Amino acid sequence: MEETALNRTESAVVWFQKFIDKIPFSSNLQESIENIRSSMQALRPPRIMVIGRSRSGKSSLINAICGLKIAPISDTRPETGKAEWKTYEHDGVELVRILDTRGLQEAEAPRQADSAKTPLESIKNAIKKEYPDIILLVCKATEVHAAIQEDLSICTSIVRSIKEIHAHEKLSIVGVLTQCDQVAPPTANLSGSNNKDARKRRNVEDCTRSFFTYIQQKIELQSCLKEAIPTCAYAEYEEGNSGLILPDEDYRWNIDKLIETMMKYTPKERRGSLARMAQIKGTQLTVARTIQSACVVIAGVVSTNPIPGTSIAPVLAIQTFMVMYIGWLSGRDFSQETVKDFLVTSGVAVSANAATIGLADFALKFLPVAGSITSAAAAITATQGLGDAAVNYFLKEG
Repeated sequence: MEETALNRTESAVVWFQKFIDKIPFSSNLQESIENIRSSMQALRPPRIMVIGRSRSGKSSLINAICGLKIAPISDTRPETGKAEWKTYEHDGVELVRILDTRGLQEAEAPRQADSAKTPLESIKNAIKKEYPDIILLVCKATEVHAAIQEDLSICTSIVRSIKEIHAHEKLSIVGVLTQCDQVAPPTANLSGSNNKDARKRRNVEDCTRSFFTYIQQKIELQSCLKEAIPTCAYAEYEEGNSGLILPDEDYRWNIDKLIETMMKYTPKERRGSLARMAQIKGTQLTVARTIQSACVVIAGVVSTNPIPGTSIAPVLAIQTFMVMYIGWLSGRDFSQETVKDFLVTSGVAVSANAATIGLADFALKFLPVAGSITSAAAAITATQGLGDAAVNYFLKEG
């Protein structure tokens, strides 16, 4: 399933990449083409590396970020064994690539087998294959002052190895304080308004500052460290793989802030895939509108070709890519099946769109000068309208 989906995505990207490369370069098209190229780079799932001490809640954090039970969790013993990149899916669609690692300073071997002798060796083997878009350095809130220096020394070795192997990639580290609900007073609520709740939040803020300071003191981590975010990732999930969070058992806290921070420090071309993974509607809409605008501009320029009939195929190719990408942002496959689903629902509007382009291209271009201008205006209007329909259908903007 995963390999089939990947091949389907790659073939569609290669097809459109060849089309983009044929468009004559001009300064007024540069920004639009670069936006299209960046969007194509975003089509692979984001790679998130999660490292931290054993029993610090790494797998729970992964599930909390995705809103799905995708990483196995044990209530008592270390679970994650061999560090390897895993692609997690929901309903057959790729969501995210996670490097869920063995716990640092583990007291016993994890349930899952691993040929590597230490967590560090296991992690180094994994990062030889792929580099992370972002690193989440996890620490349990109540253990910030307990053996933290050993954790940071191991993290430094990992970062050093990544830089040696993938020298051209920029690394970003976000410190994540987990299980903040266990900070004293234990009965207080992180979101409450009484004095005990306020005291708990002050204690959490103090732990967060200390955690950030400890990381910052490591010279090789200074340039990579961005922020430290306190969280609570606990939630109960439906039975089975990819079980959803039970509405009455959702105790997550500050996960939205963590996701926003990850978006902020992830390379621009990867933000669309992060927004897709975490289902952040606001960011999805922003990215969709950026791609829509780029496609509108390119369709308008392509339609100025004075030869009747030559613009129909290129404009339809641009529009197909636009619909596929907006559908992908919503969590669908980047494939023609996504377009077909959209066409079945929006068939009348899409037929009118194609007819508009056809009439403009064949009829209007027989007019001198003004014909090409009118044809371009028709292509722009049709592409804009189709983009609006796709955004409303896939992202439910209304």
